[in-house]
Amino acid sequence: MSQAAICVVVPVYRAEATLDRCVQSILSQQVEGGVRCVLVDDGSPDACGAMCDGWAARDDRVQVIHQDDCGVSSARNAGMAAADSKYLVFLDSDDALRPGALQAALDAQNAAPGDFILWHYTTRQEDETPVCSEASPRPRQALASLWLDCLLAMPWNKLYRTDLAQRVKFNTQYTLGEDLQFVLDYIALLAAETPDFAYRVVESPLTFYDCSRTGTLSTKYHANYCEIWPQHFAKLNAACQAARCPAEDLRQLHRAELTVFAEGVADILRRDPAPLSGIRQDKAAAALRTPWLRALLDQMRAERCYSAYYLPCRWRSTRLVYALAEAKRTGSPLYGKLDWAGYYLLLGRLSRS
Repeated sequence: MSQAAICVVVPVYRAEATLDRCVQSILSQQVEGGVRCVLVDDGSPDACGAMCDGWAARDDRVQVIHQDDCGVSSARNAGMAAADSKYLVFLDSDDALRPGALQAALDAQNAAPGDFILWHYTTRQEDETPVCSEASPRPRQALASLWLDCLLAMPWNKLYRTDLAQRVKFNTQYTLGEDLQFVLDYIALLAAETPDFAYRVVESPLTFYDCSRTGTLSTKYHANYCEIWPQHFAKLNAACQAARCPAEDLRQLHRAELTVFAEGVADILRRDPAPLSGIRQDKAAAALRTPWLRALLDQMRAERCYSAYYLPCRWRSTRLVYALAEAKRTGSPLYGKLDWAGYYLLLGRLSRS
């Protein structure tokens, strides 16, 4: 069988309710050069393995890999290694491609062969926004803004060159944020192979992202959250510095990083399984003493970059961090009051812009 234009890799685990929707959305794509699908059954304890085999029996464009429960990163690595195509797309088994999505991405790629194609997504399954290949160019210096625009951190809204992607691996040691690591590694390899590449963002939402899934900060607790994200952010900041991102974008990035970290500290106090509140308090306090956080706060002071979490983290006040995060989470007006109180206490030394 000749090489397909695009192969879609789908890790599958406990997805009985959405797997058919996902696979049908792939196989119904009309793509010049053809489309294939690799389903990686990651030891799913339900009927997903049999469902995958059923799809392979009905359609020879589907390949199935069965493996033990090794995690989503391992599943993606296995599917990626099996891909035989010019381009590669990842899709989660509870998500779906919109009609015409892959050809739109391919058209955008053909219009700018050296660029890295990304696209927007929708959380509405019945979204009627037209799908087209119109894309906006973004320079290499836009790396930080891509993260801020929620376009960078996930692996499933991008068109990868298969030969390059197969030289990169998802790090199976991480259980959180590993997608960002993979994307940054791919970008670094792409830059080495194609030094003049740029980003090109397809304006149409091409992927339906099912936000009812579990696993976000608001639905799943990660005990090592405040250890993992500084590692990811260190790598992201190094990549942004190498790309010469504008100072304005870096300020916004640092403000967002502080928010992500501080809300992780608050989550320790809210949901850590430690039996005693004092243990949770000690763990949260330890997170606020990390050298990474101190360096970030020093950088923000040098940039005159204000955040509502700046003073609570500078003071290492777990109580204030929790009060801010909880007020923001619940929509309480207390968040705005504490935010402005911190700003005025700094006497204008830091900027909100």
